[in-house]
Amino acid sequence: MVFFVFCLNLLYHLTMKQDSTIRQNIPWFETDYQKKKDWQKRKSSHYVFHYFKNSLAEKDIKRIIAVQERSYKKILRILKLKNERKINYYLYPSKKTKQILMGDDGYGNAIWLEIKKRKVWVSKKFEVHSIYNNKIQCIGPHEDTHLLSLPWGVSIFLFSEGLAEFMDKKWCGKDIDIWARKYLKENKLYSIKFLLENKNWDKVNNMIVYPQSGSFVRYLINTYGMGKFKKAYKGTSRQKILKENIKIMEIIYLKPIEEMEKNWKKHLGVEY
Repeated sequence: MVFFVFCLNLLYHLTMKQDSTIRQNIPWFETDYQKKKDWQKRKSSHYVFHYFKNSLAEKDIKRIIAVQERSYKKILRILKLKNERKINYYLYPSKKTKQILMGDDGYGNAIWLEIKKRKVWVSKKFEVHSIYNNKIQCIGPHEDTHLLSLPWGVSIFLFSEGLAEFMDKKWCGKDIDIWARKYLKENKLYSIKFLLENKNWDKVNNMIVYPQSGSFVRYLINTYGMGKFKKAYKGTSRQKILKENIKIMEIIYLKPIEEMEKNWKKHLGVEY
């Protein structure tokens, strides 16, 4: 009993140690997209879509709206969150165009710039920037999850990207657990302890780390419940050192990190 009370006090101390303002680390971000005067616009219940005239996005806009509205409702339902802001959703016809206008040629970005703690965390921007063409169609719940989960704060990459992949369910057309099993068999998975350290994400292969994170988060949620995961998500932080984040996880799940990882791999049903 004494140990349990000690753990609760320690968890309170660790989770309360957060600044009231968190800024998004995106030094590459450009705002030239705001200067573009000829965006085509379409509003839906929870979005304002911006796209190029005569683009594939314009042709498919009804389908895009349907996909995003379903994703939006799913995210809020599963995470038991509320949101009153519309998401500004920018659709670019190519990687080059996206990089010129907003600074990055990645498939998709959630842009919030800065969040301040009031009753909950509130962001400065509420935008998604995605590529949409014949080869790349970056739509669905992933980027929206980053924005809609902001009331929980900004967690470590393992949990923020893992939660987004959990919502997406698939990576490059295949279930995230299928990818995790494949990489486990090939001995290519990263240790969970390694992924708990944000700076290590500069050294990872995205093809591996995204489905791995999603699979691990899915295991935590399905095994221990969304309530515990929410505590872990809100308790861990990019502002904390590795030792603090590990301690928070172990207090919440009452297991060492290594045991959680071992049990997740057993759950995947692969001999390793």
